[in-house]
Amino acid sequence: MIEYVSYFLIGGLIVSLATYFGAKGHGFAAAFVSWFPSLSVLSFLLIYRAGGKEPVIEYAKSFIYTLPPWILYVISVVFLCDRIGIWWALIIGISLYIGTCAWLMHMR
Repeated sequence: MIEYVSYFLIGGLIVSLATYFGAKGHGFAAAFVSWFPSLSVLSFLLIYRAGGKEPVIEYAKSFIYTLPPWILYVISVVFLCDRIGIWWALIIGISLYIGTCAWLMHMR
């Protein structure tokens, strides 16, 4: 149980720092904090600890597949936020992300 509390605290710290920097107008610092590989490093290590190298390799390969949908998601938020507002931009962006990931998983 302590293990999961520590995951929650690390995730909360990252979200808090990204929100702090983003609210101060430091978009690059916020993006750096939220995309710093701390969570993926932690995930790699914990997956390795629980299942060995094969699940880590599969996770890393799958991670690469989610990169193009994530870029599509971010571009849609950048493009749509000013035009239709943050909520619709996020809904459309997340829908594109999920749909593209599902399509890639099906094609894979």
